[in-house]
Amino acid sequence: MKHVKAIAVLLALSVLAVNTSYAAGANKKIKVGVSVATMKEAVYSFMKKAMMDNKDKYNAEIYWVAANNDEMAQLANVEDLLAQGIDVLILHPVNTVAAGSLVEKARKENVPVISMDRLPVNANVNCHVTANSFLVGQTQAKYLAEKLNGKGNVVILEGESGNDVAKEITAGNKDILKNYPGMKIVVDQTHKSWSRDLAMATTENALTNYKNDIQGVSANNSGMIMGAVQAILAEGLKGKIITVGSDADKDSCQAIIDGTNSADVDKEPYQLGLITFETAVKVARGEKVETDTTVQNGKYKVPVKFTPVRLVTKENVKDMKDRWPDLKF
Repeated sequence: MKHVKAIAVLLALSVLAVNTSYAAGANKKIKVGVSVATMKEAVYSFMKKAMMDNKDKYNAEIYWVAANNDEMAQLANVEDLLAQGIDVLILHPVNTVAAGSLVEKARKENVPVISMDRLPVNANVNCHVTANSFLVGQTQAKYLAEKLNGKGNVVILEGESGNDVAKEITAGNKDILKNYPGMKIVVDQTHKSWSRDLAMATTENALTNYKNDIQGVSANNSGMIMGAVQAILAEGLKGKIITVGSDADKDSCQAIIDGTNSADVDKEPYQLGLITFETAVKVARGEKVETDTTVQNGKYKVPVKFTPVRLVTKENVKDMKDRWPDLKF
């Protein structure tokens, strides 16, 4: 909860306005195109639900398409959405480095772009809406440092190489761990498509190479931490290694209950989806959007709006029952 309060302070201290030059009109039904990289991870279903739950309230239609982590499929999806005459594009890119061309396509059609969770590199998006990934990483590392009393070998399981979320979470990890000379990052590995299987293999190799002398594992998402948990359990090390992920997926939360995973950081996907959607509609209507900071994205300065995060542990995992009714306590 203290991290949510920290974000609230940030909101109060740094309020900027998105420069909106689009005026679809207050009464027009807004066509919102949403192109996401994948629906394989549960968090995206909550983002979608948030938008669907609120589309009538905001007099909007939603055209939602997923690319199954395929760059060419996402290109086709965006082209199709633009052909349908959308008023605004919400983009969650497969590849943040390559996604700049998708933003250019939309802007050439005078369609504003709101990036969700992942920021396309060197792209002129109207606004970027995301959980504070740096804070996510800091939260993970603070938890590890506290549980390990500032000592131990740590493995960092990163997401896709070049992905801004993966970079920011990892940067947050390192920002905290640098203050603990007794904690050593022995493995820091990226994983294509944020793969659970590849993360499991990385953890297996780390355990082998360091003769099980690993005390902590931090992963950029829940799927990868569950891959690490599989490797840890296979070595008979249940409860001997502190693990923490990000996203608070159902499997990860159940593992916290079962004592096989230590913690996860909840990026509150419903709120992320809702705030992204509200921002997109406001931009499409030419309304003022309050944001928290800006980032230099190549040659562009992009307004950023943060959404809340919180640490989930054995002490408060019961609160996730509303999201995951099938959790077994």
